[in-house]
Amino acid sequence: MKISSKLTALRYKYTFNTLFFLNKNNAKARQYQEEGLKLLAGKVEKLPEKVAFRPYFITQSSCVKVFDRIYLFISKVNFKKPAAEKFDAFFHEIGHWLHFQQMPPVSECRNIWESVNEEKIKNDVSEYAIKKKDGREFVAEVFKGLVKGKKYDDYIMNLYKRLNGPKVFEE
Repeated sequence: MKISSKLTALRYKYTFNTLFFLNKNNAKARQYQEEGLKLLAGKVEKLPEKVAFRPYFITQSSCVKVFDRIYLFISKVNFKKPAAEKFDAFFHEIGHWLHFQQMPPVSECRNIWESVNEEKIKNDVSEYAIKKKDGREFVAEVFKGLVKGKKYDDYIMNLYKRLNGPKVFEE
């Protein structure tokens, strides 16, 4: 293992643990997480126990897999979003979190992605869904849509299944 990889792993671990510690008694963060997880309860098999909240000035949320650890970062900027989109980033990143636990090898995902209809995906899912050429953003975006009750046609759902998208249970 390269030293740069070890340093990257340490950086994410330190950043996650620091943000988690700083926000563990933050009422707004706790409420946001509880509400988001409550909305997902019964829709997925498992949910993360820990979420790290980034400060408002870091507007990007993310989910990162480093070796065998998965770190979930949500920006506090989401606390102030309108109700209809307040949990969009949270659901998207939970989609990554779940997908990273069962994702096929990246080379296999890239092979699957080579033959997709990106225009259809852009129109039916989102423009962001085609950002990466391995289907990771597609899976997270479809997951978010499914959690919010959106229905997709067979083309989208078959691609989602081929990429091992996480199962979403209907209520």
